[in-house]
Amino acid sequence: MKYLKYLLIAGVLLTITSSYTTRSSRLSEGIYPGNVMPGLVLNGDSGKTFSLEHLRGVKVLVNFWAAYDAESHIKNVQFWNALQQKDYPMQMLSVSFDKSKGVYEKTLKLDGIDAGYHFYDVKGKDSEVYKTYKLDNGFKNYLLDENGVILAMDLNPHELENYFN
Repeated sequence: MKYLKYLLIAGVLLTITSSYTTRSSRLSEGIYPGNVMPGLVLNGDSGKTFSLEHLRGVKVLVNFWAAYDAESHIKNVQFWNALQQKDYPMQMLSVSFDKSKGVYEKTLKLDGIDAGYHFYDVKGKDSEVYKTYKLDNGFKNYLLDENGVILAMDLNPHELENYFN
């Protein structure tokens, strides 16, 4: 009985001390599902900077692409069309890494895409965005929740429906 009392006291003390040493469960920043997407700051045509932080509170599809990469270009158009047709409660943020701004602008015009949340990264493959998101392994897209947490990556346009039903 004496030992049981000591074991009980030791258990209570262990529980109390372990609760003080437990790490917080904050999400870490990263480029994979479950991570908070790293800060993304872009320069718009008007010379103003735009931060992904401005879209907190709404789901966001971030799409990296270039006209010279057929697969990413097609997905960019398909995502744009899907968002226009289905009226998903989200915003698309598109970043192009084309070699010239003229190609980027002409591509948007030919594709019938509004340039509102579409950006051109003038540094292309040398940009910090390109390096941070490891786009040398291929262009990617990310679906973010309202808090900037990555829900999914490398989606196809028809997979968007799974996140809104």
